[in-house]
Amino acid sequence: MYLINMRVMLIRPPYTDFAGVEPPRVGIPLGTLSVAAAIEQHGHEVRIFDSLTYMDKTSNQNHFGASWERIMAEVKSFAPDVVGITNLFSTQLDKSLALPKMIKEVHKNIKIIVGGPHATVRPQDFLSTGNFDFVILAEGEETAPALLEHLEGMLDINLVSGIAYMQDGVMKINPPVYIKDLDKLPFPAYHLIDMEMYFSMVFRGFSSRPQDPFYKPRRETTMITSRGCPYICTFCSIHPTMGYRFRTQSPEYVTAHIEHLVTKYGVEFIHFEDDNLTLNPKRFEDILDGLAAKNIHFEWDTPNGVRADTLSRQLLEKIKASGVSELRIAIESGVQEVLDKVVKKSLDIEKAIQVAKDCFEMGIPLSAFYVIGMPGERKPDIQQTLNLAYRLMKEYNVTPHVNIANPLIGTELYETAKAKGYLVDEDYTKGFIFGTGRIKTEEFSPEDLKQMSTEFYKKVKKLYMMKMIKNPRRIARNIKTFIRYPKSTLRLIKIASKYTA
Repeated sequence: MYLINMRVMLIRPPYTDFAGVEPPRVGIPLGTLSVAAAIEQHGHEVRIFDSLTYMDKTSNQNHFGASWERIMAEVKSFAPDVVGITNLFSTQLDKSLALPKMIKEVHKNIKIIVGGPHATVRPQDFLSTGNFDFVILAEGEETAPALLEHLEGMLDINLVSGIAYMQDGVMKINPPVYIKDLDKLPFPAYHLIDMEMYFSMVFRGFSSRPQDPFYKPRRETTMITSRGCPYICTFCSIHPTMGYRFRTQSPEYVTAHIEHLVTKYGVEFIHFEDDNLTLNPKRFEDILDGLAAKNIHFEWDTPNGVRADTLSRQLLEKIKASGVSELRIAIESGVQEVLDKVVKKSLDIEKAIQVAKDCFEMGIPLSAFYVIGMPGERKPDIQQTLNLAYRLMKEYNVTPHVNIANPLIGTELYETAKAKGYLVDEDYTKGFIFGTGRIKTEEFSPEDLKQMSTEFYKKVKKLYMMKMIKNPRRIARNIKTFIRYPKSTLRLIKIASKYTA
């Protein structure tokens, strides 16, 4: 039995919308809710403030979310002992760095903690400002409660794994220990947020993961049922945060979690954000079987992508029957040698093409990730990838998502680009989703990649329109969606148009 020891406020900062280049998308702060549940389980009082659920008018037109004044008023009102800040994206570093200084002005004794992917690989970016007391590295569900025990004087700092901090002017790092048993974690603390507010944001066009310009808004949420990846794709930044070891929640835990969301909150749609949802096909089959046995109905997709070589025809049949809205696979390149030696994907392209064919025949909507602009690629390789993406869309309706390679801190891609002098700059605000490339080699420049990407999406847009014109039912469905949800549809069309800008 724990006593309520400390008042902890967890904040998701406002968002910088880079002049429409990276349109804000709002979803529940899943990582924050998971950490909040663990902290609350240890007897602390927790409040969550999500800046992205507000759209305050400020003097800065690129500022999306709650104003600084609103955030400071909330801090003063709750009077926390500790403030935790989440920083998911390197592109949003500026807001996370600005917030602690303001908080310290409210009360200099408030302890400031930050966590997230960027904080994990670059803790010095935060600690060097003098406004952060600790950085949580990697997973926070065990580290955060342990750190609070230290702040209460109950635990030696050297016994707290997964943190970085300053000591006598030197940054100290206690390496993280990845959580082995994910089933022992409580469900995310949904009760600490207004779920209806997030559902309403979806209906206004702020879905966290829209899949189509005519996406039908629903009561949606996100979920992660597994962590870690044993593969070594050079561009992927997941390893510092989640590790190489694949760890999973049991089918029973996942089924109970989904049942909780559907029955208590009326969730209609789940975005499975796992990096490897189907890596263990038998486990995923057991999840689908468990949901079917309990007669739990909802729609779902895999916006982070799954490996094509895990999708057998048998598994696809169960997926089809389960209410899937869209599968997304990660193909990455149309050149096998690039996949093997540059991306280090360990994927047979022919298997991906077979999955595209299977999904088309079975009526499962499919999309695919591709990445262009990797050191070691040539322009003909890039064009071959774009040709494959276009072909799969034309023949099997596979929606393409082509991204310019982004050398994220902590990846082999970043280290390679920097070592070979290919890194154009260290500007973290570039290269994310609709951004510009930051890699220049003897074979291509960022301008080349942007031009090739733009021309590709012009072709895709024409093909999309042709396919829609030939499908009267689709036209009728899209018109119906637009009439019923005009705000959402117009916003998603605006986001989609960025691909061809």
